[in-house]
Amino acid sequence: MIRQLPQDVVDRIAAGEVVERPAAVIKELVENALDAGATAIQVEIEEGGLRLMRVADDGSGIAAEDLALTFASHATSKLTDVGDLEHIGSFGFRGEALSSVGAVSRCRLVTATADGDGGRRIDCEAGRIAGPHPAACARGTVVEVRDLFHNTPARRRFLQTPRTEASRCREVVAAMALANPGVRFSLRIDGRSRFDIGSGLDLGQRIDAIYGSELRADLVPVEAQDGVGRVMGFVSLPAAARPRPRMQLAYVNGRLVKDRSVPAAVRSAFRDFLPGALQPAFLIMLSLDPARVDVNVHPTKAEVRFRERDDVFRLIRRACRQALVGADLAPRVPLHGRAVESPTDAPISGGAASFAVAESLFRRNAPSANIPKSAPVSASSRAEPATVVSAPAPRVAQHFLQIFDTYLVHDGPDGLVIVDQHALHERILYSRLRDQWEGGRIEKQRLLVPELVRLDPEDLDRALAMADDLSALGLEVAAFGDDRVAVQAVPAVLRGERLDHLLRDMIHPPDVAIGAPHSLERRLFTMACHSAVKAGDPLDESEAGELLKQGLGLEHDATCPHGRPTRVVVGRAELERLFKRTGF
Repeated sequence: MIRQLPQDVVDRIAAGEVVERPAAVIKELVENALDAGATAIQVEIEEGGLRLMRVADDGSGIAAEDLALTFASHATSKLTDVGDLEHIGSFGFRGEALSSVGAVSRCRLVTATADGDGGRRIDCEAGRIAGPHPAACARGTVVEVRDLFHNTPARRRFLQTPRTEASRCREVVAAMALANPGVRFSLRIDGRSRFDIGSGLDLGQRIDAIYGSELRADLVPVEAQDGVGRVMGFVSLPAAARPRPRMQLAYVNGRLVKDRSVPAAVRSAFRDFLPGALQPAFLIMLSLDPARVDVNVHPTKAEVRFRERDDVFRLIRRACRQALVGADLAPRVPLHGRAVESPTDAPISGGAASFAVAESLFRRNAPSANIPKSAPVSASSRAEPATVVSAPAPRVAQHFLQIFDTYLVHDGPDGLVIVDQHALHERILYSRLRDQWEGGRIEKQRLLVPELVRLDPEDLDRALAMADDLSALGLEVAAFGDDRVAVQAVPAVLRGERLDHLLRDMIHPPDVAIGAPHSLERRLFTMACHSAVKAGDPLDESEAGELLKQGLGLEHDATCPHGRPTRVVVGRAELERLFKRTGF
């Protein structure tokens, strides 16, 4: 039998869509305050918001004739007809927030306007409304929410600890404070002030006040504009990425949103800047024509749909990529007086260190007859110039040395520069291969005698199925018998490589770079890695100099294609402190 549900049941079901946890209540109440034109918003919570949430503002207040509809379902001052949904400029518009909050709590609202008629109070407990009544109140609105979910204990049991819920509330208030620089925000949790941010601070200063100067120092500004809209904000330097995300915030026209395309665009911009699954911090603010974005997707209004989703993706990706390419990405290494360790983690004594340096200096000027054929960075493997960025290129010193047959060390404008020769050469070769691939002309070298490679049945079938893709990358294979393929041509940069290892890696390319889902691109990573000079390969002075020189012509040479840094910098101030010239 079909029955129409009682209104109190309907209200509690609707509340479950809007009021998921205390942080959702805080978000709705703060958005209402912003829509009311508040210039100061005070937020207070107790016991994770379950005992009390109070949001006070100095906005326009609620007129006496409207107060009776405050907790009514689908009652709002922000829409008049269906056409208004096409260009929503306010945070709230559905008329569900206060109704939903009042259905699952004991709620009190006190408000006053500028007309001088005094304040009024209205109460709502589990959907039952009392008032309005006269009350003392300054201009603005104060909303108190007590005993959240007291009448829906099942939902209360699904919440986490008060400490965790309080942390979520703090994240929401912090995120909204960042997006509204003209509003003063203060937050108190269990009687303690967590932050009080004045209205005069810009976005960078607000990040500093909320997240600390350490994070702020690791951010670079992002800004771009085109026919779709405008994007601004910050992204973190690759060296500051963490296994868990921190400060990943996206806004559309000032509204804090959750949309997969925004973080996906940022991650795509970080392609080949970050290894593995490390997470960059970002704060992305999009300004779009309201007609180009649909915010009426979910009752929480946190999800949006873009009319030109791909164009928005490209705008964000381009802006973040430009910010990264134009920044100095070399990690700074703080020594703080600690002993420098060898690759075996054993301390190097003064004599051993001096011997290692002397040996490297001797080798630098020695003949290069013993250098393996795969090691030299010759003109044939020189990267074709990519787009040169406007940021000044790092100076390559006239004098440098190779240590451990792996690192090139030279002085730079900011201190001592240590370069990983394999990572840098890998970046150079990848850039060259990518340019050739995008131009459809990866250089091949045909083998006079095809080389036979034995594969297991599954890999054999896969190699033959992807023969066209491999050929586009310069690797030509053909069937030869029941368990082998004949390699007939190889990319020119891969002369001398073991083709059995290369072919297996091309069949199963490792997915080790962030934001690089394209299998062909991952194979470009693999090819560059196979052909680059290796750790342990000695280089003479001309080869090392050529390697450093080639890096200057790239879009960027700060990381290898897998996202590992190509160089680190030990700042001059750190060296001065280490040798006790200063700071002791």
